[in-house]
Amino acid sequence: MTEPLDDIDELDEDLDVFEQSPEEVSQSLNALRELPQATLLSVEDADALLRWRRASIVAIIGERNGGKTTLISEIYAQFLKGQFADLMFSHSLSLMGFEEKSFQSRSESGLEVPDTPRTSAQEGLRFFHLQIADPLSNLKKQDLLISERAGETYKDIRDKPEIAASLLEITKSEIIALIIDGERVCNPRERAEVFASIRNIARALVESECIQPEARIQLVTTKFDLLKGETYPKALEALVNFEEAILKILENRYHLSTYHVAARDPKRRMGPAHGVAELLRSWLQPKVAAPGSSLKIPALVSEFDKLALRRTSN
Repeated sequence: MTEPLDDIDELDEDLDVFEQSPEEVSQSLNALRELPQATLLSVEDADALLRWRRASIVAIIGERNGGKTTLISEIYAQFLKGQFADLMFSHSLSLMGFEEKSFQSRSESGLEVPDTPRTSAQEGLRFFHLQIADPLSNLKKQDLLISERAGETYKDIRDKPEIAASLLEITKSEIIALIIDGERVCNPRERAEVFASIRNIARALVESECIQPEARIQLVTTKFDLLKGETYPKALEALVNFEEAILKILENRYHLSTYHVAARDPKRRMGPAHGVAELLRSWLQPKVAAPGSSLKIPALVSEFDKLALRRTSN
């Protein structure tokens, strides 16, 4: 049954919002629902996510221009091509944040050399969010919250170790990735400084006792493609010696591992995202007990303890 033409004209009439009463405007605004911005997550946004579902927190720590943001952006760029590290992209609450950090690495940006925008200290602490599905585990989904903070803040830890305890990403993280700038390692004039910086930051983290006992600490050397040239054997040897020295500082206290990555190699001396796949999969590994944290059974002295032991052994 067709409707009268008059009714159709009435339904099709344009609504003039300026003729609405204040009450009608208020009702319209209340009916609107704010959509997620999809930029980098604030601390409050990350906390809301953790109340909803479990996520592993990864703290990326290093000084300015060390390649922290480039590393994370390249993980996103690899997922845009398909599976990466035998994993599938599932979901992200920070897609716009990934896009903003990745745009300058693309040809449409108009830049001759790929670049990454620098993180401002005024932005404070924010997080990338990434949900990944593992085809090898029946598409099991895991969430990652990866910290994003300007390197100037971490530089202050060297002189003021007490600052470490006030940095939320350090106290709450399951994985702490200390970024070593491979480009500075190549430079003999800057090599000692970058090693001293990481050594002091690692010492500050340990002495402040602000790290979770089961946290895993990683030494991640970025721009590793620069260290593979024939002119830098001494730089590579110095890096290996430095990693061994840090191991002695942290041994028997935290799990320590080393990774060499080249997230972006403009000269193509290495494959795309060299070493990044192994690093990403390490972030998805389950928690492990801290070294030396195994519980010791106290001496059984009372008859009741001995009786309980006999019953459980039978």
